Amino acid sequence: MAVGGEPEADVVVIGCGAGGAACAWRLASRGLRVLVLETGPWYDPARDYRLHRDDWERSRFPHKLDPDEGYVIAPLQRLDPGHAHLRSWSRVWGPYEGERRRGWRYHRVLGVGGTTLHFSGEAHRLHPMSFRLRSRTGVGADWPLTYDELEPYYVEVERVVGVAGPRRDPTRPRSAPYPLPAHPLSHAGRTLARALEQAGFPWLPNPVAILSRPYDGRPPCNYCANCNRGCPRTDKGSADVTFARRALITGRCRIVTSATVLRLVAGRKDRVDGVEYLHGGATRIARARAYVLAAGAVE
Repeated sequence: MAVGGEPEADVVVIGCGAGGAACAWRLASRGLRVLVLETGPWYDPARDYRLHRDDWERSRFPHKLDPDEGYVIAPLQRLDPGHAHLRSWSRVWGPYEGERRRGWRYHRVLGVGGTTLHFSGEAHRLHPMSFRLRSRTGVGADWPLTYDELEPYYVEVERVVGVAGPRRDPTRPRSAPYPLPAHPLSHAGRTLARALEQAGFPWLPNPVAILSRPYDGRPPCNYCANCNRGCPRTDKGSADVTFARRALITGRCRIVTSATVLRLVAGRKDRVDGVEYLHGGATRIARARAYVLAAGAVE
């Protein structure tokens, strides 16, 4: 039997990755009561990420025992055999049509922060011309909005996650500078920069969501190269230490981990009447005025 009606909220957000965490923060900061249902756990960066162990270079994203259900949250999440080509960290050949195929891997992490927990921190804006790709080239599709319309939101996201980037970027107009200066070039980077300059090619420092200075209560990067295995210092702008943390600070957001959504409960007039989820061994129903599906494309 489902335990119905609790907890109540104005909005239920399913998934706490890049989209879900940002949505929860935005809604909670506007005064709405938000409930986030996340199937994975909270990771403790200092404890769970393995940089302090001598085998860290051979480790992938950490395993973590679920405290409520007793199962292990791990990289190789089990999928139906019919969808084995989507298994996390797999190196299969993708199901692309045509004679030319390229290898690909599907990286999937369950937990507060989602796949931002193991992304490398690249923080590039889409080029303005890409918003009108079909109009300019006849290929693909145009975006339903322009670069100028999206640009203020780029600025806000860069501010929240702490993007370090160049002072000027002539290829992508900006209404505000990056919140942090670009990272210093490594020896290899300086060598490459000199070669580019000698060849007459312009170059820019790479913008990344990794702190180059202390920012928002987080320390700067120490260049440990552990980004893809979880950042133990919290200097990488993953959603757990940025949007999710800010959402909780509002006092109007609750994040329930180990909460696996089973189905949307249909109501009258094609409206969603609730979200059925499994938590603590019991099936529950969360009801709200609105629902946000942010569990990732495959989910």
